[in-house]
Formats: sequence, structure tokens, C-alpha cells
Amino acid sequence: MPSKNSKISIFCAVLMSSFFGFSQINDLDLTNAVQDMLYVSSEFVSSAAVASVYQSSSSWYSSAQTIGKFKLDVSVHFNILPIPKKQKSFVITNNELLTMEIRDATSAEIPTALGGDTATFFDFYIDEEAYEWQAFEGIKQDIVAYPYLQASLGLWKETDLTLRYAPKVTINTSSYDIFGAAIKHSITQYFRKDLNSSQPLELAVLASYSVFNLDLFFDEVSIEPVDPETGSEPLTSINAIVIDADSWLFQLIASKKVKNFEFSGSLGYSENKFNYTLGGKEGVFLDVFNDLLSLLDERKREFKGDLGANYYFNKFYISSMFTLGKFPNVNIGLHYLCL
Repeated sequence: MPSKNSKISIFCAVLMSSFFGFSQINDLDLTNAVQDMLYVSSEFVSSAAVASVYQSSSSWYSSAQTIGKFKLDVSVHFNILPIPKKQKSFVITNNELLTMEIRDATSAEIPTALGGDTATFFDFYIDEEAYEWQAFEGIKQDIVAYPYLQASLGLWKETDLTLRYAPKVTINTSSYDIFGAAIKHSITQYFRKDLNSSQPLELAVLASYSVFNLDLFFDEVSIEPVDPETGSEPLTSINAIVIDADSWLFQLIASKKVKNFEFSGSLGYSENKFNYTLGGKEGVFLDVFNDLLSLLDERKREFKGDLGANYYFNKFYISSMFTLGKFPNVNIGLHYLCL
């Protein structure tokens, strides 16, 4: 199987023949420059990818207790993810780059996709011609929020099936869409002596699968010569990063009702796969760069904890949940119980 570097070299050869139109260009210059771009891009998107996990895995349950055989729980949720300061930027040094250099500095703190503005430029040469690339800017938001719909149906053996859906929604400089399903199964039933007996705690296990698409838009960044000829155009312009995440989540849940209130907690483990695509000016350079960016497609494993509280009234209840991990995440839902 070709190494990552050899794949980059192959794609660079395609880019040289298709875009530049001649073979004399220094392929090592181009290969090194593209690898530097990929390295910076991977650091840029990493925090947003992890944030998407916390969003897509939030509030798959509101209680460890089953809702009841063939009963329905329909809810609308609003998910709020505050962005910690440490997830908004990262530090890069010239020592980490093959051919690029940070302009007028040996290191720089630049934004992640969840960060803000930057004035940092990278300088590099291709076939002795000077090029520049301004570091990507972030979405300039302190929170990322979105609504979605969810419905749970009680099945046999104290098992609930949950479906989640959100159409493509654009809020500020981001857009989202999500679809997923979960199965929750009570394990308290195996220790319960009497169906009507009160239990100190209800316990359950849950497994979910979700597909989460996150589009992050930022100020346009161009990759172009430092001294372009009159009428020349940049190699490409980039103004968005698209993250497609597939996530498996496994949770152990505990909950307890106290009159009209219910309190819950869980421990969770997720397996996540990410695909990245840059958006901007269509053309050969962007196409090839996105082909190269597919080499960054990766898997991440995350552990997290959830703390929740519900308040019941008539056939409704309000759920709230706070997620602990690399990102804090707050979820609020209004539920209707079709009993």
C-alpha cells in the first residue's frame, strides 16, 4: 500500500500536469508545501471534529427507565455547546513545517475552526516563485447551538427505540444536519423482584449511531503568489470546512425519580470517524487539495459523562442535561408522553 507521502506525491503530479500545465516545476517544493497545508489544516479542524461528537452524542436518553411498551415520547431539543478558550487556537512553529515559514516569526498562535481572526501568513516557494497563504480564520462564535427533533418508542423487554432528526439548519456562520438512532435496554428488570416495587436506582445500557454534518464558514482565504501578475488569479480561495462525522456511542445510565423530578447520570464511550472537505473557489487545485485532505480522515475515541434532571407535569416533562468532557455541552428538551 502506498505511504501517505507517496500518495501526496502522486496527487501533486496530477496537480502539476492539470493545473500548471508543465512538468518543469519543482515537485519537491509543491509536495512539501501541500504537506504543510495538510498539517495546518488537520490542526485547524481537529477541535471542531471533537465538538461535533459532543453535539451528536448528547441526550440520547432522559431516563434509565423504559417509557413503556408501545408508548411514545416525542420531544424537541435545543443543544448548546460553549467553546472553551483552549479549543479556539493552537500554537505552530517553523520547526513543524517542511518548507513554509511563518512570516516575521518563528512561532504563532492561530485559530482553530472554532476560533476567531488572525493576521498570520505563511510564506513558501514553488519553483523559486514566492507564494503566501493566510492562516484560516475561525467561525468567531462563543457558542455553537442547534435544534432537533427526537422520538422514542417503547418496545418489548423494557427496550426503547429512539430516532433523532434535524434538517439542515443555518445559525450564524454554521449549518448542521443530523440523523441517528439508539436502542436503550433496562438492566434493572433482571434484579427486580416485583414489577411494581420501588428501586433505589434504575439502570440501563444504551447504544446509538448518528451521522452529523457540520459546515463551518469563515472569511475567504486565498493561496496566491506574493507578487501576482496583472490579471492573474489565486491558486484557490477557501471559505468553509465541511465535517462529516459517523459516531457510535455506548452508555451506562442510572436514574432516580423523586416526586415530579428525576435525576440521571451516565458514563459514555464513543467511536467516531471524520471526513473533511474544504469549500471555496471550484477548480483543479481545490479538487486535488480535497483529495489530499481525505488522507486526514481519521477516527477518534472519546469518553464523557452526563448529568441530567427532568421535571414532569401532566403529560409533559422538561429535560436538561450537562455533558462533561473536552467540551461542556448543555441540552434542553420539551417532551410529550403519548401514554
